[in-house]
Parts: sequence; C-alpha cells; structure tokens
Amino acid sequence: MEGFEYVVNPPEMPTVAFGRKIKRSPSGTFLGEKDIEPPPGPNPFTYDCMKEIGFKYPSKAGFSALASKTSRMPAARDLGYPPIGTYNVKESRDQYAYTFNKQVLRQEPKWMCPGPSSYMYHMKYPQLNVDMAFGTRNVIWPAVAVFCGAFDTSQCMVCGGKPVGDYFHSFSSDKDICRKCMHAMQAVIKKCDLGVVERWFKQRDIKQFVPARSCSFFHDHNGTTAATERTTRKVLRDKIRVENYLYRFTQKTV
Repeated sequence: MEGFEYVVNPPEMPTVAFGRKIKRSPSGTFLGEKDIEPPPGPNPFTYDCMKEIGFKYPSKAGFSALASKTSRMPAARDLGYPPIGTYNVKESRDQYAYTFNKQVLRQEPKWMCPGPSSYMYHMKYPQLNVDMAFGTRNVIWPAVAVFCGAFDTSQCMVCGGKPVGDYFHSFSSDKDICRKCMHAMQAVIKKCDLGVVERWFKQRDIKQFVPARSCSFFHDHNGTTAATERTTRKVLRDKIRVENYLYRFTQKTV
C-alpha cells in the first residue's frame, strides 16, 4: 500500500555527520566518496615523549647561544683615592698647631631668651578690676589696694611687726601679713614633704590676701584727717596704669 510505513523496514541511514553530508555505515564508520589524503607530516601523537633527547643543556657552557654573556652588575671603578671609611678622623693635634697659643673657649648659648617650654602657659592672668557703665567713664581700680587714713594701723599677724612698704591684707578676716612672712609661707607650700590636703588649705588661706599699701606715698596727713597731695594726679594715674599692666604678669594664678 502506498503511504503505509512498515515497521520491519530498516531505518533510513543519516546523511549528516558533524556538519557534512556523509553517509554512515551500520557499523558506525563514515563512507566517503574518495579516500582521505594522508597529512603532510606526522601528528603530535606519533612522537615518543618518553625518550630523552640525549643532552641536558643546549651547549656545554650551560646556557643557550642567544644568552647575554655580559655581567649583571657593573664593575667597580678605581677612583684613585681611598674610600670614606679608611680615613683616621680621631687625629690628635698638639698645642702648637694653634696660632698665637690659641685655646678652645666654651661656646656661649645662641639664644639668650628662655625656650618655649619654660613659659607657664597653664597659668592664668588675673582680670583687671574695671567698672563699666553705659554713658559714663570707665574706672580702672588699682591692682594694689590703698588705705587712706591719718595713721597706718597695719600689723603683721605672723611676726607682729609693722609692715615696711607694701603688704598683704585680707578683707574677709581684716588681717595683715608682711611680705617677708608671705614669702616664707609660699616657700613652705612648695616643699614636697607637705601633704596634699594641708597644701590645699594653705593655698586657700593665702589666696584671701591681696596686695595693699598705705596712702603715704601720695598723701601727707600730718596726723589729721586732712591731706595734701605730694605729686599731681596725672603722675598718680600714670603710675597706677603701669602698675596694673605689670601686675598681670607678676601675679599669675593657677
């Protein structure tokens, strides 16, 4: 019957093998119209790789003929004079080597001013006592308190003597200390054998005393409440201005 596919018929042989239309036999081999020409030379699998060449290096020198025979590092040049490490730097010179019996003097310091590390940058400058108000004059009070009276009643609480010149006064306790006793108290605080608590109490008591002086440098009371001025007030203001400026540098506090 036409158009009927019998099962017992053998299958058709494929005509395509690896992109070429070559018939394939039932055994799996390809059938070409003509025999394939042999390659012009042997393929890589025809060589016997297990067999040694017969020599280890291409040449007896140990390197190939195309290798560079020049040295890797340049040769040391002869400079004509000895190197640095051969000189004797510890050569001693006699006294007659100096002209006119010259001697080596000690060098003076280059900088006469103190270095940056010697400044007490952690210390604070005291503030000026200034009265300021809108529309009025600014009053700069003297850094040293001045007591005006017919008689000087100051007396040192430590030694009991009368202070000569300036002294220290405490407005809270109304007591005076002369400069000699104050310097002795400050020297005790700087000692290392003093305890921390005891040093703190002594510093608290010393901070209550401020510089003070009598008005005898400007007034002449002559035993009365009235007073005559020894100098002009312009000279007094100039002295107070200079003293206030220098007081900030001499009375630095922690």
